[in-house]
Amino acid sequence: MIKFRYIFLLSALMFSQVSRAQNLNAYSDKVTQYFYIFDDGKLVEAEYLPVTQSAVGGNCVAYVDNSSNFKIYYDGNTNVEADNAPDKFFATDNLIVYDFQKRLSVFERGRSTLLTYQHGIYAAGDSMVAFYDTISYALKFYKDGVIKEGEALYDKSPPKSLQVGDNIAAYVNYNDLFKVYYNDRLYDLESAGPTQYKAGCNTVAYIDRYTRNFKVFYHGNLLQLESFPPSSFKVGDDIVAYIDNTGSFKVFCMGQLYTVQTYEPQFFDVTDHMIVFGDVQNFNVFYGGKTTKLESYKPEIYQMDYNSLAYIDSFNKIRLFSDGAIKDVSGSIVNSFQLTRNVLMYSTDLESMHFYCNGKNY
Repeated sequence: MIKFRYIFLLSALMFSQVSRAQNLNAYSDKVTQYFYIFDDGKLVEAEYLPVTQSAVGGNCVAYVDNSSNFKIYYDGNTNVEADNAPDKFFATDNLIVYDFQKRLSVFERGRSTLLTYQHGIYAAGDSMVAFYDTISYALKFYKDGVIKEGEALYDKSPPKSLQVGDNIAAYVNYNDLFKVYYNDRLYDLESAGPTQYKAGCNTVAYIDRYTRNFKVFYHGNLLQLESFPPSSFKVGDDIVAYIDNTGSFKVFCMGQLYTVQTYEPQFFDVTDHMIVFGDVQNFNVFYGGKTTKLESYKPEIYQMDYNSLAYIDSFNKIRLFSDGAIKDVSGSIVNSFQLTRNVLMYSTDLESMHFYCNGKNY
């Protein structure tokens, strides 16, 4: 069992960004239909015929070409993973997860691993896949190239629910026990599944079904944030944002609890280490323990990913908040944009595509 503790400060834990991702993005040219991959300042012509699907990860790009081949671009090379399209595939910072008729596989660091020949419920984060193996009737976890069994479900019943964050999994098992798998260890949290729970990086937040306390499992410790359930909450990387029962907007970030404002924002979103919040007259970002006001209005379009926030300002020009600083990316009017990790792809006319990363335009 976990020893219950109250909120504490992790004074030795500094807020830092670890460079998990390479600078990748991809697009199909609107005129030629060529498929291009932007790789850290270099534009690679990957396909000269239209692709049917694509997904950009932190260090690789997966796509289905014009002949239905499933390909993955990694470390400057493209390999054919299969000669037909998967039923489903998606990318995270470190993984490509793909499914062929219930055969679940993962691509990581240039290598593909078959997880199971027959899967049930599954979920994936940046570096972890949790899945129910219907052949062995076990809940299993993939991380760093290794598959481990978390719990054998002897009555052949899968988990009732399952969520996976970047490096952590939370689930309610067939006996309604609430558990967390973190750092190769299984933690028993509650004897009944919570009314709500969400997973991030190193973090699972939930509302206790019996006590209605709002709790967070953080770096192996169980903390009580509130005695009453929040009206809403969202979870990111080492971060939980929520509206408490009095309407105050609070953030639990890197072990410390902040009251950001004593009234409820009209909106708030959480992605990775970043929170954007405000109303029609305030557009704010919370990052690294600090709040920065970006605009006196809410932009109609904005995107968040990794540790960046991009949006179109009132002059139809693009601005980027990245690593704690605001940057004007282009002086031209922008027609469209897409933020993938820290790579911003944008067009200023119908025929040209531009990229911005590491403080440079390409």
